[in-house]
Amino acid sequence: MANSLSQASETSGAGASKLPAYTESARLRLATGTLLYLAQGLIQGLFMIGIPTWLAANGQSAGAVGAFIAAIGIPWSLKFLTGLFVDRYAYLAMGRRRGWLVGAQMVILIFLLTIALVNPTAEMLLVITSIFLVLSFLTSLQDVALDAMIVDLTPPSELGTVNAFMLAGKSVGLAGGGAVTAYFIEFHGFQLAMLVVALMFLAPAMMAISIRERPGEKLFPWTKGEATPISIEQTSKSWWTVFRETLAVLLKRDPLLIAALCIFYGMHQGILEATLPVFATQEMGWGETRYASMAGVGYLVTAGIGLLIGGWLSDKVGPSIIAQLSAGFASLLIVVLILFQPGPEDGLIFTTWYLTVGVIIFFFYLCMVTLGMRVCKARVAATSYALLMASMAVGMTMGAAAVGVLETWGGYNALFVSAIVTLLLSASTVLGLSRETGGPAMAEPASEDLDTQCHNEMQRS
Repeated sequence: MANSLSQASETSGAGASKLPAYTESARLRLATGTLLYLAQGLIQGLFMIGIPTWLAANGQSAGAVGAFIAAIGIPWSLKFLTGLFVDRYAYLAMGRRRGWLVGAQMVILIFLLTIALVNPTAEMLLVITSIFLVLSFLTSLQDVALDAMIVDLTPPSELGTVNAFMLAGKSVGLAGGGAVTAYFIEFHGFQLAMLVVALMFLAPAMMAISIRERPGEKLFPWTKGEATPISIEQTSKSWWTVFRETLAVLLKRDPLLIAALCIFYGMHQGILEATLPVFATQEMGWGETRYASMAGVGYLVTAGIGLLIGGWLSDKVGPSIIAQLSAGFASLLIVVLILFQPGPEDGLIFTTWYLTVGVIIFFFYLCMVTLGMRVCKARVAATSYALLMASMAVGMTMGAAAVGVLETWGGYNALFVSAIVTLLLSASTVLGLSRETGGPAMAEPASEDLDTQCHNEMQRS
């Protein structure tokens, strides 16, 4: 296998072979995941923080904001359909996933410029929802391609660390996308805000077109290079093969438990994402910039802590234990919020609460995505992992859609209690996971390179 890759690299030209490949360096894998998740976070910060806060500050109700978040969650609920195409079709000369990734990034950039031209107002809720539904689909396509590439090309013993770095990058992107959007919308208008986000997205997105998946592949369609043998071997030749192998991966105890974990966590996230901006702007009297800035600081704090100890804890202690502990502590803090009921004069207390809960939930989310990647296989990584993460999006859509009903039943108390219940239900699923899936990471054999391991696994199966 190594000889085949070397020959492919030689045929691609001396100049091309000098450029980096994802499989060649652990540091490059960390840098790639971090920067590309940063780009993704910028867009998600736009429609998860900036726009909901803007809507709430301009008089839209919790139900309306929840409906917006539920709508943009739909493409993430259907990621498995996107994953089918990403697994089935590929321009193999550029790698199994990279063509999809580069294409998605370029269309996102074009669409951001289109949104700036449309320049809707906060009262145009249907138009805004429709526009960001399309942007959400494009972002979910990028996410599917990137996650599949990571599952495909990252050694299992690195997944906790790589996920920590990626989520740190995403946190920085969420902070930037949310806070910058809110600031520019409030003080300089919607149109300029979209142009600034597009400019911020461009720099990290360039990482997608600057690396190869494996040595010897094309950097662009018009440059020298060719498909590597391992990519050809892994690519499914029919739709039935993708379905069959995906079902073989997911219809087992551990993947089914992780799917349930994702659904309940998504419900928790959907409830809080729709509730907290409204609570801050309408109950505490905050403007969109203040709440988005606090959310941005929260993401930066979680990014730093995730880089320092998040990946290490997940790999060394095991994601199951960390998930249970983080869910328990986060639930206690939400109980404190219910009992205390902060008002306009308690800004510092609410900020402290928000930042603390954000850090704890970050650990839970890190454990969830690490568990999902552990049970997926490289050959159908896009479809199988997308199905697991789509179950989280299904839960988020359900949770956000229920906000209006919960608000009518019991106001903020009902909303916060529901967030606690769904988080604890999510954490309870890890009790049934095997030690291999939920325990500490096992080191990979030093004698085998990444592609050799993939090849041997495929031969055994």
